[in-house]
Amino acid sequence: MRLAYLSTDPGITWGGAKGASVHLAEIVEALAREGADVLVLVSAVANAAPPPPPGVTVEPLPTPRKHVSVEELLAGESSLAAWLEDRMRRFGASAVQERLALYSAAGSVAAHALGIPHLVELNSPLPEEAAKYRELEQAEDALRLERAVLSAADLVFPVSSPLAAYATERGARLVEVMPNAVSLQRFEGLPDKNGSDPPLAVFAGALRPWHGVETIAEAWRRLGSDAPRLRVIGDGPGRDALAAIGAEMLGAVQHADVPALLTEADIGLAPYAPDAPTYFSPLKLFEYLAAGLAVVAADIPGVSDIVAPDAAVLIRPGDATALAAGVAALANDPDERSRLGRKAKALAREHTWERRARRIIEAAAELSTSEVTAA
Repeated sequence: MRLAYLSTDPGITWGGAKGASVHLAEIVEALAREGADVLVLVSAVANAAPPPPPGVTVEPLPTPRKHVSVEELLAGESSLAAWLEDRMRRFGASAVQERLALYSAAGSVAAHALGIPHLVELNSPLPEEAAKYRELEQAEDALRLERAVLSAADLVFPVSSPLAAYATERGARLVEVMPNAVSLQRFEGLPDKNGSDPPLAVFAGALRPWHGVETIAEAWRRLGSDAPRLRVIGDGPGRDALAAIGAEMLGAVQHADVPALLTEADIGLAPYAPDAPTYFSPLKLFEYLAAGLAVVAADIPGVSDIVAPDAAVLIRPGDATALAAGVAALANDPDERSRLGRKAKALAREHTWERRARRIIEAAAELSTSEVTAA
């Protein structure tokens, strides 16, 4: 299988530190481990990016996309599609896996010109997200191009069930939920958890409002002197709120260092905010599971579809009272922490990037065969 992996999003670099870049690297590396030759076409390569692993070629797209106006992006669609068609033909791509991005249907156009399957990874409702958290320019064009890509795709892989419904509403013909996952290799050889006294809770991720930073701060204030130690891996606008409750603030760290920091903890936190979107598939959840943590998380589909109520403590998003109660119960019950930790590790084995990669390769092969048969 020779697979092209495309991301035209100007904010996602190969070798970058943000969650989307981590996701990109993890699935591409897993595809290579599963035997695919992968051509990664991205907007940019980070200055400190390590060399790609065996079986992976990484190339930036031919024209800059970061700090380029929406008008320029739209004007360049035709030339980008032509370039992609030529590059993927020379690579001999059997299929294209694309991370859906705003303002671009060039990958879809190129794949269909080549007559190869186009698989689309859907991580969020991009126009809605941009309108809510940033600014959605050229809204009509953004919506038109998104619908064009989703309706023409041979298969759409949304990361959660709400996004599956979103894709179907926008014309996707074949939809299969594919949540995020974890690389268990990164957790191999780390010391077994012996339990710490007092216990250590951890939050990993960008300190953005929707992640429930204020919920954590309020829960710790309610717990007072009974609050366990709190470690925060990540940075962002919520840093001061967590520093004010005495959290150990590690800031942004290299993703390779995260597993060791997580396995030193006992309780993993993912509470989200009351008004947070429900479509997330949190990378942190899968890493908490692989680390064997007892998880306290928001009861949203991307969480509850992975962990049953007996495998984690599920709370209403943004409920500081419930978060405090869940953390307190786990802090005082090492046996329950141990039980949840064992279930977490078992669950992590069901949600690896290798499993996701195998499904992508299988789907691409199935679609290629069906198209040949139909022809």
